[in-house]
Amino acid sequence: MKTNNYTHIKTASVVILFVIGTLLNIPFSRELKRLKIEAGDASVKLSDSIATDIIQTSIYGFILGVVLVFVGLWLSKKAQFGTPVIESFVSKNTHVKHSYSFKKLLYLIGFSIILALVILLVHKLIRYYCPVTSIIERPSKLFYAIVSFSAGITEEIMFRLGLMSLIIAVIQFFKKETKPTNTVVWVGIIITAICFGLMHLPLSKSFSNFTLVSVASTMIGNLITGSFFGWVYWKRGLLIAITSHIIWDLVFHVIGSPYM
Repeated sequence: MKTNNYTHIKTASVVILFVIGTLLNIPFSRELKRLKIEAGDASVKLSDSIATDIIQTSIYGFILGVVLVFVGLWLSKKAQFGTPVIESFVSKNTHVKHSYSFKKLLYLIGFSIILALVILLVHKLIRYYCPVTSIIERPSKLFYAIVSFSAGITEEIMFRLGLMSLIIAVIQFFKKETKPTNTVVWVGIIITAICFGLMHLPLSKSFSNFTLVSVASTMIGNLITGSFFGWVYWKRGLLIAITSHIIWDLVFHVIGSPYM
């Protein structure tokens, strides 16, 4: 009974986190639609009431979150992953192992900042030597700051907890292995990172024309960052991966402002 209660609390915690993440995407989504309408895109519709967006997003986030989290936590257990930080909060079991520390967290935050700055510099150089044609104006820093939290939460739950765990669990099933080898984990990390890059292509296309350079920079940049987030999820768990993702986005999109 205690185990069931613990599992329910952990599952509910991640579902609530996912719903919060989807709600935080509303300001950026509305602003993007407004900019598209201003640019003359007649196919885009913007709801007159933000309350409607909140209700619809809450329902969508809850349904999708329940499915993703239930399946993701089950698959992550199969793949020998977990949510150590969340478990430390909801579990009363003193034997729950902490695979993190404040010092390690600071190291990861520092590495996230350095990685964001390096990719930001490369991105600036690419845009300087290979300029792209903008389609619409980009949202301001405030919107990017809010959506950094949304992306960090929802994308890590979808891609690392869900997709990465699925890929590794499937490979384990066919290889008939109880615990995945480092090679299997890295295969899962890389495949997930490629999917992570593909997911960002439509958003990139919303702002600028597709060229070989813009597609390559989007894919390679997200392959690097997605691999880093996957490694963090593997070694430190979901919540630390979310934190690293949020820090990276804030540095790259808000402090660095690569498109401004």
